[in-house]
Amino acid sequence: MRAQTVISPVEATDRFPAQAANDSAPTDIPALIDFIVERYRRTHLRELPDAIRLARQVEQLHAADPDCPLGLADHLGALAVELEAHQWREETTLSPMLRIGTTNCLAFVARRMMDDHVQLEMQVMALQGFTRRFRPSFEAPFCWQALSVLCRKLESDLREHAQLEHEIL
Repeated sequence: MRAQTVISPVEATDRFPAQAANDSAPTDIPALIDFIVERYRRTHLRELPDAIRLARQVEQLHAADPDCPLGLADHLGALAVELEAHQWREETTLSPMLRIGTTNCLAFVARRMMDDHVQLEMQVMALQGFTRRFRPSFEAPFCWQALSVLCRKLESDLREHAQLEHEIL
């Protein structure tokens, strides 16, 4: 069995800092698309595997605790799959259409993206449930607290990402 790296909540915050969405978002469409890809999509791809790994660690080490977020790792895995599919649709359909300024089928594609956002919102609500609104008990070990910090950041990033797309794109 290989050793698991345990990170504290402070390390989690340092490794995965939050950033306000609308503070630095550009307003022109091509620059905004690039911003969303860099700030959100790549961040999701980088941080979700860490959250899944940490959730598995917490579930394995603390399964007997009645407050343990059992099933969170599987939920995060399903969220990652859904998010990857959504991002693929954005990158292969919506973003190219917006970059060239075509309006053909744009309403259909935009509706599909909004449907994805509704599904992702449901996933985020479930994430809140698994983590008790991102509030582990005071006695929770550092790895569990770090998981809560990481999940809270993920939730915030997902909401900011969707808000930018809703309001500007």
